Amino acid sequence: MVPGMVRTRHLIAAAALLLALPGCASEPQPKRSNNVAQPQYASPLGSTAPATSGPPVDGGTYDSPLLLVDALRKGGIDCTGYSAIAQPRGAVARGNCHVNGDEYTVGIYASASDARAQPAMEAELLKGVAPVDLVLGRNWTVGCPDQQACQAVASVLGGEVFHEDA
Repeated sequence: MVPGMVRTRHLIAAAALLLALPGCASEPQPKRSNNVAQPQYASPLGSTAPATSGPPVDGGTYDSPLLLVDALRKGGIDCTGYSAIAQPRGAVARGNCHVNGDEYTVGIYASASDARAQPAMEAELLKGVAPVDLVLGRNWTVGCPDQQACQAVASVLGGEVFHEDA
């Protein structure tokens, strides 16, 4: 796929996410069935990693998207040109920044349950349109252009890598 098309697809996906109905994040999650393909989560450190080596397994918490962007920068991922998204739906604060021309979306949520609802909400919104790749922390998410980029983010911040095909 042409890099410009990937960025355009992510911009369209981000715009669609902004138009999502408010309150979706607080809806109860459906029970999972073993007969249906489920989203894939992967912990970058595994459950046996000591708490003192590397980032926290659960990704810890952040008070603002800018602090999240700063943590990425300190970990070697230079996400530049941060732009806040006005009145983000489902999040306390959200914005975009760019790494090597690819757009990343960083969001901060009021609660862990709001953050955990975000991957499913995005997957439902983008079903059949675009895959969803993001890293989920305790009260934050980072939307990435692909799984490899999310693995790099998780190696810096901790958290769970989420992927669901379109």
